[in-house]
Amino acid sequence: MRCLLVVALALSAAAQVSQVHKPAVIPRGWTASAGSVPKDEPVKVTIGMTRSNRDHMAKLLHKVSDPQGKAYLQYPSYEEIGDMVRPKAENMQMVREWLAKHGATVEKVHPHGDYIHAIATIRQVEAMANGEFKVYEHATQGKIYRLTSGVFVDSHIAAVIDTFSGFHGFPLAYQPVKMTGADVTGVTPQLLRSTYKVSPVASSGKKNIQAIAQFQGQYVVESSLQKFCTEFNNGTTCKITKFIGRNLPIAGIESMLDSEWILSIGNRTETWAYSYPNVDFCSDLTTFGSDVTGESEHPFTISISYGTQFIDQCETSLMTRFAEDVEKMGTLGITVMISSGDDGSGGETRAGSNNGKLSPSFPASVPACIAVGGTYFVSGTSGEEEATTQFGSGGGFSYDFPVPPYQQADITKYLSVVAKPKSSYATGRGSPDVSALAENFNIISSGRVEQVGGTSASSPSFTGMMTLLNEECLRLSGKTLGYVNPMFYANPSMFTDVTKGTNAIGENAGDGWAATAGWDAATGLGTPNFAAMLAQVRSTCQSVAARHN
Repeated sequence: MRCLLVVALALSAAAQVSQVHKPAVIPRGWTASAGSVPKDEPVKVTIGMTRSNRDHMAKLLHKVSDPQGKAYLQYPSYEEIGDMVRPKAENMQMVREWLAKHGATVEKVHPHGDYIHAIATIRQVEAMANGEFKVYEHATQGKIYRLTSGVFVDSHIAAVIDTFSGFHGFPLAYQPVKMTGADVTGVTPQLLRSTYKVSPVASSGKKNIQAIAQFQGQYVVESSLQKFCTEFNNGTTCKITKFIGRNLPIAGIESMLDSEWILSIGNRTETWAYSYPNVDFCSDLTTFGSDVTGESEHPFTISISYGTQFIDQCETSLMTRFAEDVEKMGTLGITVMISSGDDGSGGETRAGSNNGKLSPSFPASVPACIAVGGTYFVSGTSGEEEATTQFGSGGGFSYDFPVPPYQQADITKYLSVVAKPKSSYATGRGSPDVSALAENFNIISSGRVEQVGGTSASSPSFTGMMTLLNEECLRLSGKTLGYVNPMFYANPSMFTDVTKGTNAIGENAGDGWAATAGWDAATGLGTPNFAAMLAQVRSTCQSVAARHN
């Protein structure tokens, strides 16, 4: 009888908590150690409150992004978006009281109420998440403290939140690709402008902002940034106008690549940098999503050069939440470019094996972003391009997100003609959407010229082009282009089709996706023809202005 009572009490206690996040999968190279955990060390935590009217936000994004619709580019105001998604006041109060009960301190609440940022000790987080931190060590990335057994919170709290993060994710196994045997001259801004017919555009006289996001302790050194623009971009002035988060005077190759190339192509545009040194990449993405939409003044084009093709790197709830964050950005007229990854078809990745499954990169796989793949010249430094050969340009089909309607016909056609990989693959959202040069990029880091590559080169370059297109649309209509994929797929002649190459490269050699005529999972719609893109944008934005003036 006593045994039955104990079991009943245990079941009753278990019923009072619910799972918010599944147990973490430990990436390659990380091992648990026997070290002690400092229970009083502070931890920054982020809570994603369940938004109101999520389905309506998704429908709204497609309305304002449909070039054939009457609501095209007619974005709601910042306040209207807030009114639409704001969680119930009683739910927000309940979460705040729960944090206070455990001794956590609320640092910031998003103006729309959909994120709460707090600080708590490890001991307090353990009590809230019903788990225990352990020490994890990596030969090159050091020591961290993580709770990896899953996150379980009081059931009444779990019912009103999507995510509770900042303490159960791992750093990326990621670095830009250092070029070997690279061309002596390398890619310069002038070469890229010449290749893609990029021309200046007239000033709109309106606010236009572009941005990069830097993660994992990467920072911009502004003296190196200016030196690059002096030596490689006709002496133009290049600076980051605003840092959101900490930026230290320690040059990171990735941040130098991103900042130097977005500013070279999208020159004379106000440029921001969002900075996240916390090395919990998947959680930091949601903090970034909160920060971008946390101010009524925000960038209109953003480049993210980070991601992972390891299927289990980011927990499902965090992936879904960030996809929703990017949808929200789209409803505010923001265009988000994300590198499509450097692990090719993604069967094997730097963070571990996907055990016979091919996987595209997250977050490039989220439906509302523009995934940017990589190409290089077939010969020399001009002429026809092919999928990159010095690394595998990430691409494939998502296990997590469905095929967007505008992409369905292209994917169906592609899968009917391409040779299928031997490994298994999903049938969801396809990436990349577009591609651009991604090998032998000159940068200056710590005052020295280096050559690097990766889709982390193509994304900021393409973002700079989108900034120029936004400037033209602002001039003609007062609107930005926002979520441009529906327009891209409806007008593929804006791109030069890439039909050579494959992303079955390196550790994934022999099994991947080939470039073909039309959209493909190695190079997307192709590389930009800026002159054609500019002509299409002018036509589109003039029509929008005529319709609504």
